[in-house]
Amino acid sequence: MDSNSDNRIVLLAIRPQFAESIMKGEKRVEFRKVRFREKVSHMVVYASKPIQMVLGYFQVSHIIEDTPEYLWGRYRSIGGLSYEEFRDYYGDSDSGVAIEVGSVWQLQEPMPISKLDKTLYIPQSFTYLTSGIFQKMLNVIVENPYLKAGA
Repeated sequence: MDSNSDNRIVLLAIRPQFAESIMKGEKRVEFRKVRFREKVSHMVVYASKPIQMVLGYFQVSHIIEDTPEYLWGRYRSIGGLSYEEFRDYYGDSDSGVAIEVGSVWQLQEPMPISKLDKTLYIPQSFTYLTSGIFQKMLNVIVENPYLKAGA
């Protein structure tokens, strides 16, 4: 990872089926309702209940905010979910966010969040990480060549 002080790293809580799809390279965009306040370069993937483990991380290639209709039209083929799931998630929202997944790195084994930092809490949606916590995770990552962006 290139170090850039202008970019932040986010721990992102994602439903297990979607988190695993991102790690496998099947889901190439993550949908959210709200844009991050800070510029984000990488996202650590935390699979929520029942797995409750960190699976790896990915580089953010682009973040776009627009109407849900626009996002669905642009990303439906790589979004990794059905139209019904998409509509249920956004409901009556006027805007949404699509986070394009770049390169993906997967942990050899899923890691409990406490292994990164004992004071780190499980986010409802996301939390910003310090570079020190992220570096701990990087020390145990093995790059998976089959999960590169653009592949």
